[in-house]
Amino acid sequence: MDVLLADRYQTTDLLGVGGAASVYRAVDHNLGRDVAVKIFNPTTPDDDDYRRQHTETMLLSTLNHPGLVTLHDAGIHQDRDGRTTGFLVMELVDGEDLRHLLKRGALSAVDVAQVGADLADALAYIHSEGVVHRDVKPANILMFHSRDNSTRLYPKLTDFGIARMIDATMATAAGATIGTANYLSPEQARGDALDERSDIYSLGLVLLECLTGEKAFSGPAVEAALARLLRDPEVPESLGADWSDVLHRMTSRDPTARPYAHDVALQLRSYADEHFDPPLTPADQPRAAGTPSYSRDVDMLTLEAITGGVITGNIHIPEPPGRAPRTS
Repeated sequence: MDVLLADRYQTTDLLGVGGAASVYRAVDHNLGRDVAVKIFNPTTPDDDDYRRQHTETMLLSTLNHPGLVTLHDAGIHQDRDGRTTGFLVMELVDGEDLRHLLKRGALSAVDVAQVGADLADALAYIHSEGVVHRDVKPANILMFHSRDNSTRLYPKLTDFGIARMIDATMATAAGATIGTANYLSPEQARGDALDERSDIYSLGLVLLECLTGEKAFSGPAVEAALARLLRDPEVPESLGADWSDVLHRMTSRDPTARPYAHDVALQLRSYADEHFDPPLTPADQPRAAGTPSYSRDVDMLTLEAITGGVITGNIHIPEPPGRAPRTS
């Protein structure tokens, strides 16, 4: 599909297809940059899909956080057949989603802690804005490097199509179960009222999958949804006491026993800091045989000669002369 939207956004490559929309890479001709364009399937104003589109547009227009995909623009497009559909223009996250990343195997515990803390921060933000995502899963988590020499992946949470405001009227039929079966919270599976702790349960399942490489509740949709009503997910002892504690609390079948997103972020950030092994600095690198060893004093004198007495970092300014220099 090669379409010019709003006389500005030229679609190019298809990035992904979902049940309600397709996402394309596009060029913003006004600003000369690449963007992602989400084009919804044609709908009518009185169906659930239309309400979900409107919900996503309105929510994204009010949310702004490093852990969320940023909305740039939105509009309506009429295709060659006269059908009208909405579209969203978002920042282009040049990376793959977590679902595809996990197909290559489990992640390291430190990586999971860093990614989990970032996602928990993003959830804490949307929860503070009164929003429940309701579909936290690997396919809705985009992974990217912040720059060419970045040392780790960063996540961005996307797809707010079924999110809703806490205590707001649901944009679906009453009693409908909305979400993805493998990551539903027990209260979602029952069709009960939800609050922000439903997202915590789903995030717990995502982190457990990142650590083990396996879904906690796999199989057909109905079987997977019902399984969490009967048992807790299995957390391997090999993950250690820290992970066992946080994952068991996040995936408690009792929502009131789950921690809030901010507390999850603090615990995971602390774990990552304690277990992260920083790269060696030049001073820590092993010196090759025969390489002369210079003392700090010699280095300082050399730098002073080069810089005229001022050394960056630890600034050294020599004492002024005792008398004015001769001018003749």
